[in-house]
Amino acid sequence: MNHKFISRLAMRLMVRKGNASLRHLEKASHAPMKENAALLKKIIQKNRCTEFGKRYHFDQIKTFDDFRRLVPASDYDDYAPYMERVKQGEPNVLTASKILGFSRTSGSSGVPKYIPATDASLKAYVKYTWTRALALGAGALKAKGERFHPGRGVFLSPATNEVLPNGMPCSNIAEIGAREYGTFYPYILTVPTKKLFDMHDGDYIYNIYRFALADEDVTFIFSVFFSVNVSQLAYLRTHWQTIVDDIEHGVISDSIDLKPEVRKELSALVKPMPKRAAYLRKQFEQGFDETLFRRLWPHLTVLCAIGNASFKPAADYVRSFAGDVPFDFSIYGASEGLIGACFALESTDMQLLTDSCFYEFLPADTFESGTDLKTLTLDQLKVGEKYEILITTQAGLYRYHLKDVIEVKGFRNKCPLISFAYRKGQLFNIAGEKFSEEDARNTIEMLEKAHGVTVDHWLFYHDDSVVPNRYALVVESDAPLDWDACIDELEGYMGVCNKRYPSQRAKSYIDRMIVRHQEPGTHDAWAALCIERGASAAQIKPVHSLDTPEKREFFLQRMKSTETVNQ
Repeated sequence: MNHKFISRLAMRLMVRKGNASLRHLEKASHAPMKENAALLKKIIQKNRCTEFGKRYHFDQIKTFDDFRRLVPASDYDDYAPYMERVKQGEPNVLTASKILGFSRTSGSSGVPKYIPATDASLKAYVKYTWTRALALGAGALKAKGERFHPGRGVFLSPATNEVLPNGMPCSNIAEIGAREYGTFYPYILTVPTKKLFDMHDGDYIYNIYRFALADEDVTFIFSVFFSVNVSQLAYLRTHWQTIVDDIEHGVISDSIDLKPEVRKELSALVKPMPKRAAYLRKQFEQGFDETLFRRLWPHLTVLCAIGNASFKPAADYVRSFAGDVPFDFSIYGASEGLIGACFALESTDMQLLTDSCFYEFLPADTFESGTDLKTLTLDQLKVGEKYEILITTQAGLYRYHLKDVIEVKGFRNKCPLISFAYRKGQLFNIAGEKFSEEDARNTIEMLEKAHGVTVDHWLFYHDDSVVPNRYALVVESDAPLDWDACIDELEGYMGVCNKRYPSQRAKSYIDRMIVRHQEPGTHDAWAALCIERGASAAQIKPVHSLDTPEKREFFLQRMKSTETVNQ
């Protein structure tokens, strides 16, 4: 049985599993609270004999009210002592399930957090990521009367393959999955082994494209965030000639920085492909336009990455090379748990995943006050309202403050459709206006649309160096704008996005905003620092507010030399 036959069989199986996931989403949308309550009951029963379950009397929990009364709401600091023991392999501490690995994040304060993954939590990602996206792509072809051509996918995000001293995987959910399902990777991804390409092995972007471009049957491209695609497309523009030459001759170029053992391993897996190389060279010489992806991979069915509002500029940029290839805006989640998934292509509507975590909600306009409020369940949510979200997971987190605020965009039957609004703590409140990251994002988008530009990197902060205080916009961008001349325009957009801002300005509670300029490379330097501290490159998100002292110091010390900023 040859490799290509196995690959096509595996991809058809993935589409079948994806269709099953889509059917489940439709079914769950009719009775979401029933499924979510059943999941909570399952979690409580399974973990009643753990140390955590005994401490909080899981055996006495019969209803949601019991759960809310007996188990306190929590954040990561509450789990840190437990997590050190779990990392040492101690069982039945937080969960009765076997721990398969840890997702390590940099944490909002730069201190790493270790989030355990179990078989159940991992399967949620398998169920609602690649397989769901492939099913949507294949379904779109079928609806047009076209045939799905099963082929492998390109995974753009790098691995770190890091482990704890006891050998337990400790990186991100994709790598934990690789440990469990990596045997299948060469048949479903354009990687030649059961390991993803490792960022510590050298030029991993070369490795990704070296094998992806050699495969003419690529069906999907997947990355965690669209911002990953942007940086790697820049690499492809610069290095495509080297990659194509290597494909032609069946070599790994000496100019590529790779560990000797990795070079030896990969060199043994390539062969000369002059015909494919000639085809690729012709496509690249034709130019980097909206037809590029379709020309490189004629059977490309879907492009999948997280594409919420934070990543819209990146998604729009990728679109300029993808043309008519449909986008799947993927999932909404965190290392702690998977929260929502799209059920249609080209839509950012995320259906709440009621079989992944149990959810509780606090109204966003009241949780800042510190009042001890009763949480709501998903059947009590209202369209247009924003809520802080708490999750109980299948991997040992209970009533956990995710510190995300979501907005209910609508309902699919009875199930909420949600979108990420902003991160708790990333909300400005100089004079009661509560200007959110979402408001800031919308302000920048209005400016971009008005001038036909893209502002690459930007952030807002509360400038208290003057009285009354004011907003400062910090930009690191080549956009051809006279920023000082745009201040009144920006203030107008801020007022459109936040109805309280104009009245607070009119009352002189807030001073006129200013625009500052960042030293080039600052945002890249922050990302590099996060990676150095253990964050995966796939987890780095754009910085749009200075919500920690460390971020404030880092970014405000890297202003252009002609400017001074009170810190």
